[in-house]
Amino acid sequence: MNEKKDREKQTGKKRAKKSVKGRWIFLGISAVLYLTVLIINQSKALKVWNHFLHLTGEILPFLLVVFVIMILINLFLKTELLIKYMGEGSGLKGWLIAIITGILSVGAIYLWFPVLKNMMEKGVKPGLVAVFLYNRGIKLHWLPLMALYFGMKYVVVLTLVTVLVSVLQGWILNLLTGKSKTMEEMH
Repeated sequence: MNEKKDREKQTGKKRAKKSVKGRWIFLGISAVLYLTVLIINQSKALKVWNHFLHLTGEILPFLLVVFVIMILINLFLKTELLIKYMGEGSGLKGWLIAIITGILSVGAIYLWFPVLKNMMEKGVKPGLVAVFLYNRGIKLHWLPLMALYFGMKYVVVLTLVTVLVSVLQGWILNLLTGKSKTMEEMH
């Protein structure tokens, strides 16, 4: 049993190394492309650089606030507390928690699967897990950029539709799976 856990741990470390390596490769390729444009057409490269700096200056204050909020949420919101408020009989409170935590959650989605499975095994309704997963599509740190490009009205409508459809999806999932069933009963 320990060998299996050790293998899984090693596989996870290899994936993490590949992910970091891929990011550096992407950064390197981007830098080479930018330098190539700089050599070929300096005025366009400077225009792009100035646009990048301007955009960064507009977005950075929003990003800092959002990241602080997400860090605080991830530090202080414990799984046990979510289970308590997202189980059978949680009502509107459970739906709101699923929506908010889905929006505020960070990290790779596949890292959430074991946590969510554990929560379902402890009594969290499947529909609330679906709502959580659906609302991960709302990325707070991208909302300012979206508003800059598409306008605030578009961002607000898109966000509201995403939230409302997530609740519909969760309700349907609870209806089809039997909201009081545990993970083992669903298999």
